[in-house]
Amino acid sequence: MAIQFHDLKVSKLIRRTKDAVSVYFEITDELKEQFSYKPGQYITIKLDAQGINQRRAYSLSTSPIADSDFGVTVKEVRGGKVSPWLNNVLKVGQILQVMPPLGNFTTDINQNNSKNYVFFAGGSGITPILSLIKSILLVEKESTCTLIYANRDFESIIFKSELDELASNNKNLKIIHILDEADSNFVCEVGLLKADKCREILKNNLDSFDIQNSEYFLCGPGGLMSQIEISLDELQVEKKFIHKESFTVDIEETTKTSDSSSTNETKKIKVHIYGEEHEIEVKPDETILAAGIRQSLDPPFSCQIGACATCQAKVLKGEVEMEADDALMEEDKIDGYVLTCTAHPVSDGVEIDYDY
Repeated sequence: MAIQFHDLKVSKLIRRTKDAVSVYFEITDELKEQFSYKPGQYITIKLDAQGINQRRAYSLSTSPIADSDFGVTVKEVRGGKVSPWLNNVLKVGQILQVMPPLGNFTTDINQNNSKNYVFFAGGSGITPILSLIKSILLVEKESTCTLIYANRDFESIIFKSELDELASNNKNLKIIHILDEADSNFVCEVGLLKADKCREILKNNLDSFDIQNSEYFLCGPGGLMSQIEISLDELQVEKKFIHKESFTVDIEETTKTSDSSSTNETKKIKVHIYGEEHEIEVKPDETILAAGIRQSLDPPFSCQIGACATCQAKVLKGEVEMEADDALMEEDKIDGYVLTCTAHPVSDGVEIDYDY
């Protein structure tokens, strides 16, 4: 069954910085199973009931292993519609519509592991990474964690005190802060986290063996992650060791068009969703998700740009092309899953299943 939204009560709000707030939810007993999650996953919040017809995906900053709370931390985006409302209007006790946790930005945390983890976070990209670090430190006593955390200035560091406490209580956690602007009262790297800076930090803090055999987690703005990926490639880190969580996707990816002339024709496709079968029309250059929304199927979605996997569905028949697919795991692609927010039918007889 396609994942649906549930009403959750806001139980607590904590101001983290002047433009970031942690929002915690009350999870009732009947919803505990549906809202169980893995470190690094995200939820989708829908604000239709507040008169804001928007949905946004936010990573859980809590750990299912180390924390009893369930919550996200949201940084206000200037000119945004959802994050300013969550930061400045939302009150404790209000009800929000929330989709259960999803996402592949996670790893198998096991007490028998002895691994080296390296985390790169930019700004609010710390949220899923904090969840992962807290979980790993609690379970994997023989593993080490290195966090490289980039921010504009000292005041913009989210979870500064919590990170300090984690570092002081765990000898196997090392935190390297990097700020755009120098602060005479704070020990940190200074400058933008470009590829050369990234290589320098890694070489100064890990030996060659650890660099090539660590497991990497990257979360932050697309430009930052691209620079980190360049440096990891130059350091010969295999892609299987690199995990990414994107806030956005590259403009080039979202503007790709299919070479197939069949995308210039309206296609009729079958969609299985919420236990029902529908036949809908997908117009030329329209995504499967957009067609489903237009024809009132209420398919699950969040980002609409291929940066999350909320709209994932399985192709049962026919051929589908995607403009962007980074949010899908390789095994999911092999199994026939697509992101319907970037997917177009390019053959006749396409059939997809959101419930699969």
